[in-house]
Formats: sequence, structure tokens, C-alpha cells
Amino acid sequence: MKLGIIGYGYWGKILHKNLKDFSDVVIHDPYIGIDNEESINDCSHVFVATTTSTHKSVVDPLLQKGINVFCEKPLCTDKPSVNCLFAEAKKNNVNLFVDWTFTFNDAISAIKKMYENKELGSIRSVTMNRMNSGPVRHDVSAKWDLSSHDVSIIQYLFEDYPTDVYWIERKRNPKSFQHDTCIGILQYESFDVLINSSWEYSAKDRRCVFEFDAGILIWDDSTNTIKLNGKDIKFTTFNSPLENSISCFLEGGIDQEKLTTQVTEILEN
Repeated sequence: MKLGIIGYGYWGKILHKNLKDFSDVVIHDPYIGIDNEESINDCSHVFVATTTSTHKSVVDPLLQKGINVFCEKPLCTDKPSVNCLFAEAKKNNVNLFVDWTFTFNDAISAIKKMYENKELGSIRSVTMNRMNSGPVRHDVSAKWDLSSHDVSIIQYLFEDYPTDVYWIERKRNPKSFQHDTCIGILQYESFDVLINSSWEYSAKDRRCVFEFDAGILIWDDSTNTIKLNGKDIKFTTFNSPLENSISCFLEGGIDQEKLTTQVTEILEN
């Protein structure tokens, strides 16, 4: 299996580090003087870690060449482009895999299992905080960079679709290139979700509070813990979410068209 990485910035380097078990990894990033385009075309699987605005122009030719693609989220910031890329993947019988990393988080998997096994009862409300200092993005806003994670988690866990969506974006730092702070309200038929995200926050807050019939469940991604009504919920951690995500992609992946389309629609709202 010959692997490639297009884009060798912050995330491209992290992907490369997680592919340490593979000896044949081709790096292509002409912006920093690494031009291996011909070798990339010989790869069976390529990881795309370029800026969001370039995703469609980078991913589409790869799919046309019959190459399986793992793309950093968000795939695109408009539904027509998302539809176009998934249609191209189907046409060429290859896998288009979007890196919704937190759907491969062992804590989220544990919550989903408890919910589906009816151990928690119905969901009543969710408050999600994704606040930290950096990394700063120049190509997309906090909504598309950070809140997209939380929307993907909600859609993955509960497999419902919101009836109403409201977004407020602003620049906490007036010098930010993009809106660095975002508040989202998602209203579903039987529950609601409040999303807070910012990369211009002085402390790291990665707590998600779920109100179920069974009580308050708090998942703290910073400490990798789940508590239900103050008591620890034990779960097994095998690998990092990114390791799980990469393994899934290389082993054949899963159909992410529905999840990616829904997240894009909700963020576009």
C-alpha cells in the first residue's frame, strides 16, 4: 500500500507522524518546495491536509484517478461541492473519507453505546464547549473549524436532524482574519444543543454536558473522562481518535456521505 500526503503544514505533519508504521509515504507540498506530484498519482490512498478552500480542486482529480482520499474536515463549505465530490467517488468506486475525528473517539463510542442500549433514557439538552487559545485559522472561521466537530458528534450520536439552527459569529480578537468565536443553537424535535467555540479563549475548556433522563453526563475531552451524576463511567481506550480514524480509512472506511452532508447543511444555515 503506497500512501501520500498533500499539504505538509500543521495537520499534515501530525498525519505523517501517525503513519510512522508505513515506510512508503510520499509527501507533496509545492508551497514549501516539496514537489512529488507524479509519485502521488501512483498512491492508492492519499491524505489531504491543505486549506479548506483548495479541498475541491485537490480532491476531485485524485478521485478521478481512482485514488482513495482521506480529507481534513471540513470537506467543503457548501453542499453542492460536497455532493459533487461524493458523486465522483462513487463514479470511480473509491472511498472519500472525511476526518470527523471525534466520531472515532472511544469516549463518544461509549456514550453512543449507552444511549443506544437505553441506559441513559432520552436526551433532553446538550451544551458543548470547544474553547482554547489557538491554533489560529486563516482559511475558515471558528464555526467551520471548531463547531463542525460538535455538530458531527451530535449527528453521529443521535442520528436526528435539527428543526431550527441559529449561528452567531464574531471576532473576539479584532485582528483575527476570520470570525474566531461562535455560538450555535440547534433545536431538534425533542432536545436542543448549545455550542460555544473559540480559538481566542484564555483557557482550554473541552467539556460537553448531556442532560439525559438518567441525569447529567459530562464528557471532558481534556481529561478523557465521562461522569454520570458525578460518578466515573469506565470505558476502554485503545488508540487516539486520529489513529482509529486512519485505521478505518485504510481498512476500507465507512460511508460518510450522510454525516458530511448533514454537517455541511447545518453549518451553512
